[in-house]
Amino acid sequence: MFQKARRTDTFIKLAMFGPSGSGKTYSALRLARGLVGPTGRIAFVDTENRSATLYSDLTEFYHLDLRPPFDHQKFIDSSKEAEKSGYDCVIIDSASHLWQGILDEKTNIDRRGGNQYTNWSEPTKHFNEVVQSFLQSRIHTISCMRSKQEYVLQTETNAKGREVQVPKKVGMAPVIRDNAEYEFTTVFEIGMDHLCATSKDRTGLFTDKTFQITEETGEQIKKWLSEAKPILHCAETDKFLMLIRNTDSKESLREIGTKIKESTLPETQKDILRTVWTERNNAQI
Repeated sequence: MFQKARRTDTFIKLAMFGPSGSGKTYSALRLARGLVGPTGRIAFVDTENRSATLYSDLTEFYHLDLRPPFDHQKFIDSSKEAEKSGYDCVIIDSASHLWQGILDEKTNIDRRGGNQYTNWSEPTKHFNEVVQSFLQSRIHTISCMRSKQEYVLQTETNAKGREVQVPKKVGMAPVIRDNAEYEFTTVFEIGMDHLCATSKDRTGLFTDKTFQITEETGEQIKKWLSEAKPILHCAETDKFLMLIRNTDSKESLREIGTKIKESTLPETQKDILRTVWTERNNAQI
């Protein structure tokens, strides 16, 4: 059912990843404080053996110690609890433990036999359920992820004029399902020098910039949210959005695209769906 267009509350969904020691926890807390303001309430879901409590003097936050095994339902329940309890922002640190839990689930299924490819069905469903619980919650969400550094061997000439093979870092990849981080509004990549850049930024605030995350970063996002243009929502649009996000093949994605094209939705709604469809199509399903 269509509703009158009006400015409504919007909740940012951020992801940040970097190697151990890059400052993800510290950065997430500073960003969250700027985002929710001096009196906002921050919930922290900690899978890192209570390591977040080391920053209890940085800013006030409420801590949940999430212990292994890292079953997907624990992440869903903690996100819902943060929303239900009226927190303004929840930090998940680290969502990489969610992925480890999914991999453990897949391993256990493989041990029972069956096709290793089709055995992904249930773990994939569980992973998508968690991601959707983050994206659909009416609360700001910051998901921290560990990263693995990737290297290639590059030929260089040393001081003696000899060619030698030297390892060269070519980038970082988050420890999470491939391309899952692109479900989020903005993705921050943090290096060991504590500086960050964005691999995706739908806000447009941080594109092509290198900077350190501070409270001001959160304040900038808060201002951007307050100036967001109103969007007309309807049940059919929401249904298409859910189908796009949950599809597991290029073929089904193409079918969804055809249905969107043939639908009677106004062009403003189709434009929204085309943007999400294109991002999903460009990702590796």
